[in-house]
Amino acid sequence: MKHLVNNSLLEFENVGSTNKVAAKILAAGKPVEGTVIITQFQSQGVGLGTNTWESQPGKNLLMSLILYPTFLEPARQFLLHKISSLAVMDTVRVLTQTEEITIKWPNDIYAGNKKIAGTLTNNIIAGNLIKSSVVGIGLNINQVTFSENLPNPVSMKMITGKTFEVKKVLNLLCEKIDHYYDLLKNNQVQLIDDLYLKSLLNYQVDANYKTGDEVFTGRIFNVSEYGKLQIMHGSRLREFDIKEIEYLLFG
Repeated sequence: MKHLVNNSLLEFENVGSTNKVAAKILAAGKPVEGTVIITQFQSQGVGLGTNTWESQPGKNLLMSLILYPTFLEPARQFLLHKISSLAVMDTVRVLTQTEEITIKWPNDIYAGNKKIAGTLTNNIIAGNLIKSSVVGIGLNINQVTFSENLPNPVSMKMITGKTFEVKKVLNLLCEKIDHYYDLLKNNQVQLIDDLYLKSLLNYQVDANYKTGDEVFTGRIFNVSEYGKLQIMHGSRLREFDIKEIEYLLFG
C-alpha cells in the first residue's frame, strides 16, 4: 500500500509552532496531502485553548500534518481528533510495549495518570466541507526532566529506560495515521468510534470529575458525534463540551 502520510517531509531546527508553519504553507498554496512538518524545537507550542506545550530541543517529536479531508462533513470533524489520538496511542503502545496507554478525552495521550502526548487539530471549513486540516502532535520521547509548571508529564524513555530515534518513532506514527485515515475515508466510522471509546482513560470506571465548583463521581458512557463527553452520574446522563469538565486524576 502506498503511504499518504509523510510522502513530503519538511524539517526545521526552530520554529514558533509547527501548526503555524503548516498554516502559512497552506495560505501560500496547496502542498501535497500528507505533508509533515517537524522541528527540533518550537518556542510557541500550543494545546487546546490557552494550554502550552513544552519540549527540550531534539528530545521529542514535534510535528504537524496537512490533510484534505474534503469527504468529511464539518459536523463530523471530531473524527479527525479520534484518528490522530488512536494513531499516537498505538505508536506509544507498540514502542513501550505497554497496554497502559490511553486517551484522555479529548486530545491527550496518557501513560497511567501521566501525560505523554497531545494532539491539536485546526480545520479550515468552506461551505459544507472541510477544506484542509492541520493535525499537530507533540510526543514526549527522550526528555526526562520537565518544568515544575507541568503537573504530570512522562516520556517514552522514562517508561522504558531506553533512548529512541525520533525519526523511527515518526515513521511508525505516520504508518498508524495512514491506517486510521484510510478507515475514515472508507467510512468505517463505527469502528473508529468504538476503538476511541474503549481507549478512553477511565472508560467504564467510576472516577472523579469537576465542572465549575461541583465535584462528582461518574462513569464515562460515550462521546457524542460532536465530540462531547457523556458521563453517567447516578441515573443521570450528563454531557460536557471541551473545557467544561476536568478529570481529577489525583483525588
